[in-house]
Amino acid sequence: MTPLLRPPPRTARDTARTLLAGMEHDAARSGFALEPSQRQAAGRLAAFGAEVTRRRRALSRKTPRSLYLHGPVGRGKTWLMDSFYARLDARKRRVHFHDFFRRLHSGTQAIDAGSGTAIQQSVDALLDGTEVLFFDEFHVHDVGDGMFIARLLRTAAQRRIPLVVTSNYAPDELLPNPLWHDHFLPTIEAINEMMDVVEMNGPSDFRRFPAGGTGPADGSEVFRSGRVISPGTPRQLGRLGLFRPPSSQSRVVSPTTQPIIVKNSDPDLLWVGFEELCNGLTSTSDFLVLADHYKTWVIDDVPSPAKADSASAPAWQRFSNVVDVLYDQDVRLFLIGPDSLDWDLETSGNVLPVDLARIASRLSLLGQSQHHAAVDTDGLENEEAAGS
Repeated sequence: MTPLLRPPPRTARDTARTLLAGMEHDAARSGFALEPSQRQAAGRLAAFGAEVTRRRRALSRKTPRSLYLHGPVGRGKTWLMDSFYARLDARKRRVHFHDFFRRLHSGTQAIDAGSGTAIQQSVDALLDGTEVLFFDEFHVHDVGDGMFIARLLRTAAQRRIPLVVTSNYAPDELLPNPLWHDHFLPTIEAINEMMDVVEMNGPSDFRRFPAGGTGPADGSEVFRSGRVISPGTPRQLGRLGLFRPPSSQSRVVSPTTQPIIVKNSDPDLLWVGFEELCNGLTSTSDFLVLADHYKTWVIDDVPSPAKADSASAPAWQRFSNVVDVLYDQDVRLFLIGPDSLDWDLETSGNVLPVDLARIASRLSLLGQSQHHAAVDTDGLENEEAAGS
């Protein structure tokens, strides 16, 4: 009887080629080809995947170097990471920045701090059973968040768990506030030491192109079905199947510990004012819980970003976090404002969020319903603007 012959183990180069070909196939299936900086990043991901595979097969004891992919908004960082994630054969976990902190805070509340630090136990729980951690939209604007990030990186290094990180910021640009930046320098040095930093700096923001063969699909099909509406006349809203709820329908919801007055909350639709949502003490944890329950959001009375001042800066930062959460959770979003809502503004000082470019890119995915003279941008006759 002829013995069964096992195929020889694949080399790291073979594995890397297969992974790279897979990402190129995903791009072609989405109707585009990887541009040079995307292909460079894909090649580095493929080599990283080959190292992970060799380690899993006990062909190497070496810990793969972590990867830090950064670049301007809309360059396909998340798309490329997700394509690679789907093809990597490993015990892996993907977390978004905001979801990471929700898990961290919920973990610290559930864990008995008497058996060790709650933060450390929560980080350990996130990493348990994980061979590779994928961290999307990595950014640090708060010194407290920076302490948590430092703990995560230190623990991952101690447990020899490599990371794949995407960010709009180079490591040296993290925690840009000059009051706190020096406190984060040791962590920045650790990132540069433990990670290979790869820049994706292609010339195009793919989110600003119409869908269909122009760039990476971003998994935001429901989110992009929303609209930006101004000034929000009954006729505009009616065309979209939206009707302002009467004041009698207002109620209070408490997603975590912070009560929020909302104008309506049908089983699938949340209607809330900008003031109530963003100008109080709400947190990202509130937005995450609400996004789990409501798959369509209407935020009305949104002020013009052009009129932002220092007093409104905290509200705009919360709004930025709302958009981040709804985009990542793929929730339909309607924004209604009395004035033109133009997000393509230069950040001035500390008035507008430093992440405004990312938010502008994401909101550019939404359709526009804005009245201009006698015609609105839907291309339909605007009788009200014409005075009829």
